[in-house]
Amino acid sequence: MYDCPRLESFLEWGSFSRLSHISISNCEKLFSVRVQWKLERFTYLEKLSLSFCNVGVDSFPEEDLLPTTLTSLYIYNCPNLKALNGKSLQQLSSLETLHFHDCKELQYLPEEGLPTSVRHLTIDDCPLLTERCQRESGEDWPKIAHISRIEIDGEHMHSRN
Repeated sequence: MYDCPRLESFLEWGSFSRLSHISISNCEKLFSVRVQWKLERFTYLEKLSLSFCNVGVDSFPEEDLLPTTLTSLYIYNCPNLKALNGKSLQQLSSLETLHFHDCKELQYLPEEGLPTSVRHLTIDDCPLLTERCQRESGEDWPKIAHISRIEIDGEHMHSRN
C-alpha cells in the first residue's frame, strides 16, 4: 500500500490472511491506528516493510503489534523515529533480517538488544545509530556483535563464522 492517506483499516482483509509480504508507505491514517492492525491474523506474514514518512511516530513497535512469524522487517524513511521498543522486538523470535534506512533521528538500539535470531542487520542513512554501531568503539556494538552480517552505510562491518 503506497500513498493511501485516507486508508484507515485493513481489518476487512480477512480473505488476504495468507499474504507473506506487506509494504505500507505514506498512509497517515492507517499508521495512526496501528495498534488496531491485528497483524496476528496474517499467519503467513514473513516480510513487513514500513515507511512512516509523514507520520509522527517516535517509538516503534508497540507491544504485540507485529506477528512472531516475521523473518524480515524493513523500516525506512522515518524522520521522527527516535527509539525502538526492545520488549516488542524481542517477541519477534523468527526475525532474521532487520533493515533501517533513512531514520535520521533513531538514536540507539534498545537496551535489550535485538532478537538473537537476527542474522542480517542493515543500517543506512541513520547517522546517530551509525555512530553507536561502529565496530568495537560504538556504544551499541556489544548489542550487535553476535550478528553474522552487518552492513552500515554500504560497508560490510562484521561477519561471524
